[in-house]
Amino acid sequence: MPTTNSFFSNTTGYSGEQQLLDDLTREQIAIYGIDVSYLPRKMLNLDKFLHESSVSAFEVALNIPAYIKTFDGYDNGMELLSKFGVRSSDQITMQISRSQFHAYYSPFLKEYYENNGGLDPLSGTTADRPKEGDLIYFPLDDSIFEIQYVALDTPFFQLGQGYIYELQCERFEYSGENFSTGISEIDDTVEAEFFALQFTLQAGGVGTFTKGETLTIYDVSGVETPTTSVPDPIDPFRLYNDAGYLVDVNSVTAFVTTWDKPTLKLVASDFNNVDPDQKDPTTGDIDVNKFASVLIVGDESGASYLSASVVTEPKAFDDADVIQDEFDQFKIVDPTDTDPFGFI
Repeated sequence: MPTTNSFFSNTTGYSGEQQLLDDLTREQIAIYGIDVSYLPRKMLNLDKFLHESSVSAFEVALNIPAYIKTFDGYDNGMELLSKFGVRSSDQITMQISRSQFHAYYSPFLKEYYENNGGLDPLSGTTADRPKEGDLIYFPLDDSIFEIQYVALDTPFFQLGQGYIYELQCERFEYSGENFSTGISEIDDTVEAEFFALQFTLQAGGVGTFTKGETLTIYDVSGVETPTTSVPDPIDPFRLYNDAGYLVDVNSVTAFVTTWDKPTLKLVASDFNNVDPDQKDPTTGDIDVNKFASVLIVGDESGASYLSASVVTEPKAFDDADVIQDEFDQFKIVDPTDTDPFGFI
């Protein structure tokens, strides 16, 4: 039976030839590529049945050289104005060295995953290759992309071996993940997408907050004369959990987004627990915020202040409050009408 020439095969090669091609690949990436940061996803509260994680965190940023395959611009580069704001659908394709990833990154990732719940493939953690769902920080425009697909067979087995991982990425959309890599350029990138509260603090507080530090928030609404010291005993928040039931929460954590000491304005984001809109049983007011009377303590700076008031920090294209105010100005209420939709 005829076969291809074993001395000039395109599918099987000698180890020396494979090593040469791998060296050339790494050299090309080093010359023509850029340094990006690879952020492995840490999955918290993983549901092994649904294979979903309710909360994710990104605590590590690994510098890695990558060649930008889409060198002439983003694929599908457009911005869409949706009811949730402006959505960017930029896509980018990057290539990284497979042997370099195995040599320098896989050992660290294996240890990192084992220290955070194990390396069971069914749990979605494998260190052998980049994973879908991990993030890439792209420094040229200070943005973050999510890996949507990792191509393992591109180019198609030259000399019987693969030399690169091709990462097909799309611009990352924040949905409650916690960023604490320690690199401000990365941690601040998704800052504008966070749900945030703006506190007006009382004068007489202690110290000054630092941007990005962790805050611990205590409820002092039931304290007769609150001070800047942590209350003892602690009066827990009564907050709704995801299932709709009230739970006791001793304290809530968040991060400092902005702090203006002269005006005593503090914007905090990435709360570990918040309360949905609800009607006050006494006044019927739905604008009740259980963080209106709190003690805010900076975990790193030691700053401690009491709040005077709090409002939701507005986000881009968030016009719900404006629409509600306009509706309140012209609505007519019929006291005898029990229909909840009885506004004329």
